[in-house]
Amino acid sequence: MRCCKSMGYLFFAGLILGGSLIVKAEEAAFSLEKSKTIVAFGDSITRGYGVPEGKVWVDLLSARLEKKARQKDFSVLNAGGNGNTSGEGLKRIEKDVLSKMPALVLVEFGGNDTRHTAGGLTVDEFEQNILEIHKLVKAKGGTIALLTFPPVVNEWHALWKDPYYAKWGGLDQCAEQYRERTRELAKKLDCPIFDLDKFLRKQMKSKGQGKIIAKDGVHLTVEANELIADAIADFISKEFIKK
Repeated sequence: MRCCKSMGYLFFAGLILGGSLIVKAEEAAFSLEKSKTIVAFGDSITRGYGVPEGKVWVDLLSARLEKKARQKDFSVLNAGGNGNTSGEGLKRIEKDVLSKMPALVLVEFGGNDTRHTAGGLTVDEFEQNILEIHKLVKAKGGTIALLTFPPVVNEWHALWKDPYYAKWGGLDQCAEQYRERTRELAKKLDCPIFDLDKFLRKQMKSKGQGKIIAKDGVHLTVEANELIADAIADFISKEFIKK
């Protein structure tokens, strides 16, 4: 079934730790300790729309990994694209991701796929794109970890009154189909997943929505990016770096 599709140019991007981890890292020849290259591949959440340069979670990740994993010289590259669907990401994967192989690729898409105007993708189309991303990265000697799309505060978003989304109860509920398919894909591919959605909902509950989600209802605050950097560093250290 086709889900939400018209969230315009800047809609979305991708996590959870501890109880959020659904599966363990797939066994492969890839070694992050040898490669020390990480590519964050996604949409505006990965790109860091609205967040000052140097404050995006991707920017902070290298230093966090050095502190938590006690290993230096991690190269963390930001291959996020504002407004990108999984299909648009796939079109630029050779230049922005595969050319950096081998690497650990953090894959975060889904929010923009929900658009109901031109360019939106069904949940099944989203799945096929993620499967293709996995295949291409693996063929180049890399490996992936999946991130779920973060929460949407319906009443803050410009399209929250769009009648198309009423059948799901709102934008956030519509996007949940893509989050759930991401969780299912992690099991299917036997790859690790950082459930950004569940992680941030916990933070919203304890700190308040405004501390985590920006006023547009979908992008993330500076504080949220700091929390994500810490959490993903822990996740990567646990899943990909031998003790």
